[in-house]
Amino acid sequence: MTIKEIEELTGLARANIRFYEREGLISPERMSNGYRNYSDDDLQELLRIKLLRSLNVSIDEIKSLQNGSLSLDGTLSKQITKLEREKKDIAYAQDICRAVQEEKVSYTALDAKKYLEGIVQVSKDTESTYFNISEDYVPQAFTPWRRFLARTFDLMLYSLLRDFLLVMLFRTNISSQSSVENFFLTYISLGLMLLIEPLWISMFNTTPGKAIFGLKIENIDRTRLTYGEAYMRTWGVIGAGMGYNIPILGAVRLWKSYKRCSENETQPWDLPVSYTIEDTKTYRGFVYVGANIALFAVLATLMSSQLIPPNRGDLTVAEFVENHNYYARYYGFNFGDRYLNDEGKWVQIENYGTVHVDTVYREFPEYKFELENGKIQKISFNIEITNTDRVLGSYDPYMFLTTLSLAGAQKDVGLFSKIPNRIASHIGSNSFNDYSLKEAGITATCDTDYSGFGFILEEIMIPDTPSENNHFSLSFSVYSD
Repeated sequence: MTIKEIEELTGLARANIRFYEREGLISPERMSNGYRNYSDDDLQELLRIKLLRSLNVSIDEIKSLQNGSLSLDGTLSKQITKLEREKKDIAYAQDICRAVQEEKVSYTALDAKKYLEGIVQVSKDTESTYFNISEDYVPQAFTPWRRFLARTFDLMLYSLLRDFLLVMLFRTNISSQSSVENFFLTYISLGLMLLIEPLWISMFNTTPGKAIFGLKIENIDRTRLTYGEAYMRTWGVIGAGMGYNIPILGAVRLWKSYKRCSENETQPWDLPVSYTIEDTKTYRGFVYVGANIALFAVLATLMSSQLIPPNRGDLTVAEFVENHNYYARYYGFNFGDRYLNDEGKWVQIENYGTVHVDTVYREFPEYKFELENGKIQKISFNIEITNTDRVLGSYDPYMFLTTLSLAGAQKDVGLFSKIPNRIASHIGSNSFNDYSLKEAGITATCDTDYSGFGFILEEIMIPDTPSENNHFSLSFSVYSD
């Protein structure tokens, strides 16, 4: 049966039927087209629910009847007792109405206190809840730490999505962002929050972080927020709750939000909505910790994936250059107005607008490629510098990038591989020394010779004075076994 047919057969409004479904009282079949198909069992269940709700039996009691934890006879006996008590309460309420009516006073002249004293005494004597007005409020979850942790988890999700986009689309090294870059990147996260969070709330009444803590956001009439309504709420959170992430202002807003929540005061962005919490069970804390561990594991995997270059296996010159330039961007090497073109040659960037001044002197190496069937077998370069009065810099960046561009293409370099670190460490500790290293089936060798340099640090050599007789030579090669 369709929803329209079930409405006609039960006399229930569609909103009631949807509500009972959300409460888990019925579970109609979902057809391939997404529509619900109500069975005869669903029809009978709805009729039973309608009858019991007409008799003021609570939703929780109906759930207990369904799962067998309550009997129908016992539930009805309890309800009869409750209704008998309510009859007396109704009769007392009628007496008060007549007494007030007999006074013939206006609303502004009504002395409510003398009648309230009688109601309070009757409620105390009979333990009746008939006169209780404690439910005359919009439900709000006044649990500041749970709300804060839920929001923090959601922000971590948005940041993870942001990092994924930066890695996949722009190949940004997310592990080496400066504090200034990180500050501006948080606004990308806020932008994602502004787009995605309203979607979650409008579809599921919650977000991943809120779901962990059993938090739910609905309209006051228990219907879902529209995307526009949820969008305005999220905008309120970002502005009034987070201070648009502006330093100091953000901290002040966060403190004020905490104070309001601690004092059971509704947050300004939650005034039009119902914000409820299902329970505060301990297991939710363990779920939160586990979810955070999972997020950090995904982030670590994403960061490690950046060690994998664009091209794997045997490389052409163009593929080697793509790997080389990828690692240069990843590790932040700056070659000024030069770049390595598709032929493996250093060329000058036309109209290079930035003035780049090197504090040390290096000649750009001329790479020589030995190919077999178009694939690289060996890369080498030679450097010869004589009679210089400039401080020489090591060729570690070129040797490191060349070696890693070939080694990183091998299958031995995968996620969480330490091979790039070992290559960097080996080359860095032998800046002006001969060395040979072997990683992932790639061998790199370096032979150096120099004279006339009296002061040598880790990555620089300072020539003696006078400098007419100094000499530096380097021969480097890297090849696959």
